[in-house]
Amino acid sequence: MSDMNTPAPDGKPPRRWLGPAFLASIMVNVFLVALISVPLFFRPHDRGFGPPPDSHGPAMMHSAFKALPEEDRQVIRRAMKEQFREVMPHIRESQTARDALTEAIAAEPYDESAVRAAFDDMSRAMTAMTEVGRDAMLDAFARLTPEQRQRVAEAMREERSKMRKRWHDRIEERRSGSGETPPRAE
Repeated sequence: MSDMNTPAPDGKPPRRWLGPAFLASIMVNVFLVALISVPLFFRPHDRGFGPPPDSHGPAMMHSAFKALPEEDRQVIRRAMKEQFREVMPHIRESQTARDALTEAIAAEPYDESAVRAAFDDMSRAMTAMTEVGRDAMLDAFARLTPEQRQRVAEAMREERSKMRKRWHDRIEERRSGSGETPPRAE
């Protein structure tokens, strides 16, 4: 128990919370990638899209795509389905790296280099998944006609505008309502 309070060789206390925080961040990112991908690969009953993801970029694209005509969505969905096989190995790599990270964090004695290596493996897998998704979107946009690309761009602009308004409304609500933070004593 006393070794938990022992400072690191450089005199700074160890940051044991950093590993679990990064793990949680990676898990949220994997969840968001899956949340974005599933509606594009498997068609749910709500015109092909489920509830939007929470993060701004994916939420904007998700909502923008949902507002497109069915023909435009089919082109994008087809391109994403074609890339699904490429992303699966990276999803498995990410899961393996996450498991390795969990084990490295729990290991006694704590081995920072093992934790760092697991983080690096997770980062590589996430980067690879992002690249496959980006390539699928580039392919989808290339398949669209100029008119369809204009509709996608306009839908994304409108969604971005809605998101800004919602953000502004939340800030105003916090300032005027129960979410207001008390003034600091000086």
